[in-house]
Amino acid sequence: MGTALVLLFLLALGAIPGALLPQRNLNAGKVDDYLAAHPVIGPWLDRLQAFNVFGSFWFTAVYVLLFVSLVGCLTPRMIEHARSLRATPVAAPRNLARLPKYATAALIGEPEQLAATLAGRLRGWRKIIRHHDRSVEVAAEKGYLREFGNLAFHFSLLGLLVAVAVGKLFGYEGNVVVIADGGPGFCSASPAAFDSFRAGNTVDGTSLHPICIRVNDFQAHYLPSGQATSFAANIDYQAGRDLTTDSWRPYRLEVNHPLRIGGDRVYLQGHGYAPTFTVTFPGGQTRTSTVQWRPDNPVTLLSSGAVRIDPPAGMFP
Repeated sequence: MGTALVLLFLLALGAIPGALLPQRNLNAGKVDDYLAAHPVIGPWLDRLQAFNVFGSFWFTAVYVLLFVSLVGCLTPRMIEHARSLRATPVAAPRNLARLPKYATAALIGEPEQLAATLAGRLRGWRKIIRHHDRSVEVAAEKGYLREFGNLAFHFSLLGLLVAVAVGKLFGYEGNVVVIADGGPGFCSASPAAFDSFRAGNTVDGTSLHPICIRVNDFQAHYLPSGQATSFAANIDYQAGRDLTTDSWRPYRLEVNHPLRIGGDRVYLQGHGYAPTFTVTFPGGQTRTSTVQWRPDNPVTLLSSGAVRIDPPAGMFP
């Protein structure tokens, strides 16, 4: 168990860079900004897979070693605990002085009655009464619930590791920016529909659960100090038979309240601005474009971006 504790500490220590540094599977743009701002240390961190911590070789190695260590530690303990539950309490030694703690007392009464009274007061103990030629022995023991709770906790940790591993193998994660207030919406037909897509080792992207979403409006509330209190988006979605009947279902998407459809979950992760530009050319023709901009400051949402509007055909030679 000591080895498992050391590996668990290393796993927690190795997860720290994943919380402090931008991760490529979550936001590749922030990783590029970090590399541009730190031209010396950035490439070295990239070689060490610090921008993909939870998929790096060293994090996976610690993860697998922790799994093997827990299995090797818990299996014999579970077998020994099962044997102890099936066994009867051990007999008392003939010489009580060999025990680290013991006491003697003289009682008046029949041995059978005294043994029955003593056994009745040992509630919650595993006990057995043994009859000998000239004496009656009462043996009792407890503490199995504590060991069972200890094993249940560690097996729960083992189950958590298995669940994370299964998610890495069979799960996928994609991010996409959807423009609200009449935007084109989004349909998860293929990995190409996402802005960024991370698939598990067994996912090839050909069997994604088709979901279509359009955002009607987005609401953000702040305190006078500027601290955010709530974010919510009123959306419509299609899934399953709705895709063939062209019917939409409303849903209020909030932080930590995802939309659950089958085995997929849709989260609200962030927000920003998508300005609309309309250019009128000398001939009277107009071109309109709505493009999401990147928030450079997460507090004030000061954003930057670029938009390209092509002129009408024949305007330039």
